[in-house]
Amino acid sequence: MKAADSPRVSVIINTFNSVRLLGPTLDSLFGQTFTDWELIIWDNQSDDGTVALVRSRPDPRVRLFEAPRRMTLAEGRNGALAQARGEWLAFLDHDDLWLPHKLQAQLDLADTSPAGEELGLIYARTRSFSARGDEGEMIYRYAGRPLPEGRILRVLLEQGCIIPLVSAMVHRRAWERVGPIPGHYRFAEDYWLFAAVAEHFEVRCVQADCCLYRVHSGSATATSKELSHLEALEVLECWREHIPPRTYRRRRRVYHTLLAVELLLKRRRFGAGFAKLLAQGSVFFFFRGCCAHLIRTCIVGRRPVS
Repeated sequence: MKAADSPRVSVIINTFNSVRLLGPTLDSLFGQTFTDWELIIWDNQSDDGTVALVRSRPDPRVRLFEAPRRMTLAEGRNGALAQARGEWLAFLDHDDLWLPHKLQAQLDLADTSPAGEELGLIYARTRSFSARGDEGEMIYRYAGRPLPEGRILRVLLEQGCIIPLVSAMVHRRAWERVGPIPGHYRFAEDYWLFAAVAEHFEVRCVQADCCLYRVHSGSATATSKELSHLEALEVLECWREHIPPRTYRRRRRVYHTLLAVELLLKRRRFGAGFAKLLAQGSVFFFFRGCCAHLIRTCIVGRRPVS
């Protein structure tokens, strides 16, 4: 039997100077139709009133932990997960939102999964939004068609991290088998975790919109793309034996192309950027990406994030 202090779901929110956007995120959690959850907030030594905001919302389901030192995101995730007591471990970043039915829809899917299936992760369709409004399907290559399910490790390696963290819910047995996340990860800790789980467990997806991913200039994805690409490349190296050598080489070229773009656009190191593109990247992928970006911004009028 489930212990009285063991909720069905532990919700993980890692915070650092998050007071500006955390309120609506908490509202979206408290507005869930499913209520058997606990909230683990792991604060990374904020100095902007984040802790005071959390404490201003007294609820016995909320458990606040303050990091003893400034930590990497992977260390913070591990710290929060070590405190979790639930059967399922769900992730909600401080600037994202859940639709009211999110947890219930995923648990319904878990409860109807085939007997004997080793289900390790459930995610859901997610839309991105910004100050301009709706930005469309977050994983835009799957707009209008089903997101992958089953044994999807190869998909994750060939296409990148198509599982939005805001939608992810990992079973405790999966976390206990693959964790902890290597502590040096700062931006691709979720990609590492999803690949590790997908190597051993089945993955299912709620094919209806359940989550909203906020696009803004202050997000970690927007401010540290170069490091996120390097860490994603590291994840690819960790599981390279699970994809054909030709696919592995093509995916490496994709990441090196993205790194070349960062040199060109962010650092203005044009010589180094073009040298990297020609030596390690893919000119075809570079121009295809430029065309796709123009189509999404000029024709569609929105810029979905993948």
